[in-house]
Amino acid sequence: MVDEILIQENTLQLIEEKKMSFNSFEAFRKFIIQKINAWINDDFEHLLNLLYRIDVHEEKIRQLLKTHPEENAAEIIADLIIERQRQKIITKKMFKFNFPSNISEDEKW
Repeated sequence: MVDEILIQENTLQLIEEKKMSFNSFEAFRKFIIQKINAWINDDFEHLLNLLYRIDVHEEKIRQLLKTHPEENAAEIIADLIIERQRQKIITKKMFKFNFPSNISEDEKW
């Protein structure tokens, strides 16, 4: 559950949507799918820029779209974004450094 909240917060921050909340993770996913559909139709360059910033690999998108032509492209892309955000959170947790309690804020960098 915590990861789902972090995924939502981080993703919304990247797409510059502020002060949004969702009743469920599925509602969040549907919102992302709608945004992606809009970008596919109206601002494809923005979508490509976003995917680059999130670090979703273009080749992975192409491969999935090619192997699943019957599926909604926006759903595939949304799931890739969500998975990438999940991976980032896991990585941050693995490499999180906890400062000893006796170090002052001035000495932390």
